Amino acid sequence: MRYWWLGLMLCLWLVPTQADSMRCNNRLITDGDPIALLLLYCGEPLVREVAWRHYRNHYGRWYREPDGERWTYHFGRYRFMQIVTIRNGIIVSIENGPRG
Repeated sequence: MRYWWLGLMLCLWLVPTQADSMRCNNRLITDGDPIALLLLYCGEPLVREVAWRHYRNHYGRWYREPDGERWTYHFGRYRFMQIVTIRNGIIVSIENGPRG
């Protein structure tokens, strides 16, 4: 019973963390949101580019095919850029880019 706090810390460590998210005009955008919501709250991105998926077939030849889009948002000089990956009209991931 002396180390009950160690068990508690282990349980808290195993709790899943919140998914990727970003804020636009006091609105929260998270994984799984549609791009219509992203455009409504955040507006047009600074950059839109195709996200490519690279794979090798069973003969060893490399192929690449489009796997969605990557949108980059710039929210100001002292904030991180946000890179949003979109597949089939749904936000798949949100990553921090470099500072603006």
